[in-house]
Amino acid sequence: MEKKIISIITARGGSKGIINKNIKPLFGEPLISWSIKFALENKHISDCIVTTDSYEIAKISEEYGARIPFIRDKELATDEAKTTDVILDVIKRCALNTNDVFVLLEPTSPYRLHKSFEKCKKIFEKNKLRKIVSVQENISSSFRFQFFRNQDTTLNPVISTNFPNSIRRQDIEKSFSLDGSFYMSYISDFINHPGFLEKETGSFLNDYFSSFEIDSEDDLRLMQAIFSSIGTPF
Repeated sequence: MEKKIISIITARGGSKGIINKNIKPLFGEPLISWSIKFALENKHISDCIVTTDSYEIAKISEEYGARIPFIRDKELATDEAKTTDVILDVIKRCALNTNDVFVLLEPTSPYRLHKSFEKCKKIFEKNKLRKIVSVQENISSSFRFQFFRNQDTTLNPVISTNFPNSIRRQDIEKSFSLDGSFYMSYISDFINHPGFLEKETGSFLNDYFSSFEIDSEDDLRLMQAIFSSIGTPF
């Protein structure tokens, strides 16, 4: 029997950066709707589950076609709550098949392309991976140009005591960072080792505009500009 791919969308009601962030309007639609519509329109994803502590988010999510099997317990909706625990809660309460795969779609990454997920799935299956994440290549933000900032505003290099004054960007080795768009895992592997990052975790290079996450009002304005300029992701 072919494995299913189930999407899990995590959307708590509280947010310090933007009040009611997950349902803030983006291009005329609630922010969370872009993740829901992606899941429902993707031919490889068979289910779209939203986990939230908010009845308002639940109502809006249902209107867009997502499944909300339960309202999340308050202790899993605090600033300290771990995403891993929230996902394990969904797996347990929905009795998900451990042989299936799930993909985490965070509402704060609304610009996702179906062709990107095709790429993700192809690498996942070809390399017989158990977990995979989407990444972006760092440029000037490479670790060799990153610093810790002291209280007196002076800087300490992250990786050494040598300041990179003589390092040219084109000469440094490439480094990558998680872009927040896709986190995928076999359910059984996630239960055994909660989290997405381990030595065997695979990765794929995602579309550039997918790297923009919504954590502030400025981020929201930037994403609105992206949608207006190059169009919606699907």
